[in-house]
Amino acid sequence: MKKFSPFRYSLIVQALVCLLGTLLALLDGKESAQAFIWGALIFVLPNMYFTYYAFRYSGKGQGEWMYRSFMWGQTSKLWLSALGFALLFRFAQPLNVVAVFAGYITMIITQWWLARKIATLAAAEPN
Repeated sequence: MKKFSPFRYSLIVQALVCLLGTLLALLDGKESAQAFIWGALIFVLPNMYFTYYAFRYSGKGQGEWMYRSFMWGQTSKLWLSALGFALLFRFAQPLNVVAVFAGYITMIITQWWLARKIATLAAAEPN
């Protein structure tokens, strides 16, 4: 039996939510669909960097490194998100701002749901 992979599960669910949101935004037009994707990517890509960077250390005696990598990952995630928005607003014209933030907020809500779902699945998995 395969071991449950929270990272793989999270990526699949986020991709499906992004696809569904993009298809719904496409009803408003191509510009809205592209803006939705950009908003989703501005959340997902920095969040993936944070996940990779923050959880590099584990085990006994690694507490200080765990703390430092978590803080650096969180700070970097915020800066990467800000950079993503700055670049998007500077270079993407025309831009449907409502669709950008709809994509971003949709992925935030998806991440909250995923955190709860993965915690439930991990608790139910036999060791």
